[in-house]
Amino acid sequence: MRAVKGRAGYWELAVEAGRDPLTGRRSRVVRGFRGTKREAEQALNRLVTDVGNGQVSASAVTFSELLALWLDNVGGSLSPTTLAGYRLVIARRINPALGTVKLRKLSSVHLDRVYRALSDEGLRPATIRQVHAVCSSALSQAVRWGWVGFNVADRATPPPVRRVALKPPSPEDVIRLIDAAKSSRSPELGVLVHVAAVTGARRGELVALRWSVVDLVGAEVLVDRAMVQLGRDVVEKDTKTHQARRLALDSGTVDLLGRYKTAMEERAALFDVVLSDDAFVFSDAPDGLTPWKPDRITLAFSRLCAQEGIEGVRFHDLRHFAATRLLASGVDVHTVSGRLGHANAATTLGVYAHFLQSADKAAADTLGDILEQASKTVKRSGSPPAVR
Repeated sequence: MRAVKGRAGYWELAVEAGRDPLTGRRSRVVRGFRGTKREAEQALNRLVTDVGNGQVSASAVTFSELLALWLDNVGGSLSPTTLAGYRLVIARRINPALGTVKLRKLSSVHLDRVYRALSDEGLRPATIRQVHAVCSSALSQAVRWGWVGFNVADRATPPPVRRVALKPPSPEDVIRLIDAAKSSRSPELGVLVHVAAVTGARRGELVALRWSVVDLVGAEVLVDRAMVQLGRDVVEKDTKTHQARRLALDSGTVDLLGRYKTAMEERAALFDVVLSDDAFVFSDAPDGLTPWKPDRITLAFSRLCAQEGIEGVRFHDLRHFAATRLLASGVDVHTVSGRLGHANAATTLGVYAHFLQSADKAAADTLGDILEQASKTVKRSGSPPAVR
């Protein structure tokens, strides 16, 4: 370490900082300081301590290099869709603006400028928050590796996300869509829409269902896998929360699935093949071994809505339909959370808070009615209530 005096009380403080993590070359941290010799010595000692504690790094790593190394480090623990989404965000939003910035020079101001520019381009706050989440996660890794002393993303200010009000379809609209699907060129879609409405299962979970997890005798279905679409490819993976769940089925749904399975077995027989337990419930292949693609469901459902004149309803809104109807019917939030496959009830509470408030108002009205009826009974009997 050394401190070299320049002009007008300016000092150059330099501390050896080991080898660069990418190039392997020896590096050092250099800082400018203005003050007396004693103050410069104290500043140099503090710099030595900070470098030793990993709070200051001389790494020449750029932000794009950090992002690449971070993805390599965490990629194995991410779902294919999440990993693909991160790569897209980095390639389109982060690297063009910040990729060449040295990690040691990156500041929260850099990040805020990017967020503001993205907002000016018309990007939604939720999309900008995704950019922020990627930056923050990568920088947290840099802190753990000792390349930077703190996460500058913690001091940045991404735009707040305002939750969009949910508008689930009405029961009448759901029935119209099911009936329209059953009379379409792909009547199997009607079965899928029906199952989606009564289970609240996600799109990828529905197309991943195999007959081996459908128990028509026990009237339940096991949701333990999901399909994700990456371009033209379909990949099978765990559910979103990596947790399997058993969902009870009503008698009408059991009857529908039973008749549907018989039809699929008859179709297989026409092609001289057998519908095995490993066959997918929703498949165009006679043997059922090729699942429907998730994107196909979205497009087909959109066409159904347009055909029936139902606006503003997405396939995912069938999941909201199931949740809100259960909550409005008095089903407790923990049961609804488990049926939806949320990680915990807090997620359900956050998404459906408005509908829980409606249910609470109905509960208050019920209690008020009970007391009003009791009051009328007391008045008719002519005897005052006992005072305790």
